[in-house]
Amino acid sequence: MTTKNITKNYDFIDTMRFIAMIGIVMEHSSPFLGLKLNTLHDQIIQTVALQFIKFGTIVFFILAGFLIGDKFNEYTTKQYLGRRLRTTFKPWIFWVTIFIILFYIDECVRYFKGSDSLGFTDPIAYLLDRIHFIVVQTSFWFIINFMLCITILLVFRKYMYKITFGVILGILSLFYSVNLYYDWIPTGHTTALLGFVFYLWLGVILHKYFNEFISWINKQSFLLIAGAVLITFVISCAETINLIQLGSNDSGNTLRFSNIIFSLVSFLFLYKYCNFSVIEKLKPRSMTFGIHLLHHILIIIFLPMLLRPMKIVYAHQSAWSLFFLQFAIFILIYATTYAIVYFIGKSEKWKWTVGQ
Repeated sequence: MTTKNITKNYDFIDTMRFIAMIGIVMEHSSPFLGLKLNTLHDQIIQTVALQFIKFGTIVFFILAGFLIGDKFNEYTTKQYLGRRLRTTFKPWIFWVTIFIILFYIDECVRYFKGSDSLGFTDPIAYLLDRIHFIVVQTSFWFIINFMLCITILLVFRKYMYKITFGVILGILSLFYSVNLYYDWIPTGHTTALLGFVFYLWLGVILHKYFNEFISWINKQSFLLIAGAVLITFVISCAETINLIQLGSNDSGNTLRFSNIIFSLVSFLFLYKYCNFSVIEKLKPRSMTFGIHLLHHILIIIFLPMLLRPMKIVYAHQSAWSLFFLQFAIFILIYATTYAIVYFIGKSEKWKWTVGQ
């Protein structure tokens, strides 16, 4: 395959990132997220609803690593990090600030209605609490972790293509998989600072051996890859149910070993079979980062404003109601976020805030 053809095939990155972002937004907006359900029947529905979209984060890291591999020969370490700070971290800071301002507006409303308001009684504690919440418990964790992962790869740049280096990173990732059963350290994947470097490295290696990868993937049948997706999905669901039964507080962790395999197999499936031309019309390259930045603000700040008047309380709904509600909420959040990012992107002055 010629270099020209390979470059053309880089279009798969935009398509796969767009699909991965759909999964990420659906998971974050899911009414199942964080719920403790009692019966095995309900736990199975919850697990299935969350697991089939659980590939997004690892796929994102692999694709980001692929792009890093493409740029390594064009930039020095300092130039690359500087470029990332301008195009990625600057918009992140902007929307974190907006997020905090919206929290304070909500506190003002509570205060003037006569309710307790930590934002007024102890503003410093409230500010620190909100920053911690945003960075650790929302999708904004990704950029911090992503920048750390990039820095680690660049610091060890001379070992980049060493298998030993990859093995060490892989062991670090698997540590978080084992930790789910022993709780040596906090289990949240948003605090797994060294857990995702391996998948970034894997993307770099994929770029280096892209010819060989294309040759291999083209030989694989639909039945084989689809079967692997189905089998790893079932195993992932089984591990989640097992962790629930063991009393884990993080049974759906992205770095479960079964979910890692499911995500890698899903990557293969998406690459070979999900390069839909219709996605190009949705401008994935210019829209995906903005959707990532804004969607959790809508989920945390504005979605409750809609659900409260409708008297929708997740804990009072049946598992099947939550299952169908997951898709309805996703469509609402995704469509609204897409529209906001689209119109911000039309502004020459503000489009930088959504990474355009």
